[in-house]
Amino acid sequence: CISKKWKKQCESIFYTLVPMNIVQTGESVTFKCALPSEFNDRDVYWYKQRPGDTLTLIVRVSLRQHKLTTHKFEPEIPDSRWEVNNDQKFNRLTLLKASSSDDGLYHCELSAWTGSIEWSGTYLMVTDNTVRISNNIVIQQLAVSNPVRSGDTADFQCSVLFDSEKMACSEDFSMFWFQAKSNNIYPNMIYTEGNKHHECEKKSDSEKSCMFNFSKVVSSSDSGIFYCAVSSCGKILFGNGTRLEIEYQILLINYNFFFLDIFMEITSFESIALVTTVSCLVFSLILNIVLICYRAPRAGHKRSHGKYYKTF
Repeated sequence: CISKKWKKQCESIFYTLVPMNIVQTGESVTFKCALPSEFNDRDVYWYKQRPGDTLTLIVRVSLRQHKLTTHKFEPEIPDSRWEVNNDQKFNRLTLLKASSSDDGLYHCELSAWTGSIEWSGTYLMVTDNTVRISNNIVIQQLAVSNPVRSGDTADFQCSVLFDSEKMACSEDFSMFWFQAKSNNIYPNMIYTEGNKHHECEKKSDSEKSCMFNFSKVVSSSDSGIFYCAVSSCGKILFGNGTRLEIEYQILLINYNFFFLDIFMEITSFESIALVTTVSCLVFSLILNIVLICYRAPRAGHKRSHGKYYKTF
């Protein structure tokens, strides 16, 4: 990040869900920064962050009473490629013609005079159908059995085979993890490992295989597809995705299902004898309840029948 002042906020960026926007080369793309309903005078800072790099300031926007008063691009940013506009709900930054060099994470920082700061971000991926992204191979898998239960730790593995002879550059790589839930249109970035060194195994003079691992304590809302993505030479290569299924634990009042589940997990003779005894007791209790319910109406019928003859 750019300074110690924003260190805490910058560190939290990579642990929140970040939407992803995919466009073709030459297309326009608009980034939105939501404005609070209780609006006051604020400054909006737009940053770009390439994988493994620090934040680069694009433009500073001054807002007064929901109106855009001034905006100033950084000297190294060509303002002819960008547009800034504003309404009651959003501040918008538009990139007019996207290119492969525009790949990265775009941050919006809302800063108020009170000192409060709010962050949001969108990952931009620019693709080109006429250019092959990479000759690298990504193999993705789940390291634990599927489905898993809520509260368990799910371990994901991503193996990447690099071929130095076919790579377009000698740039190091970064690893990202995305999650696509059933109710979301785009996958969300949930973690980035940045520009780190990983354990790699040399396959040949030009090929090497690197293993990446990601662990997450899952909850019932984590069902979906998890993707690993490798960023190198200004491009991102996605894995095939791993579907994670969450097993829901439902308490069944039906004793047959209850004891069937126990028999599947218990194999010792003493435990089986105990379960058998308890099963017999439960069956006896249910049988007694049925007999009591069966006798009660007949007894009531006899009493009413006796009263009828006595009155007559």
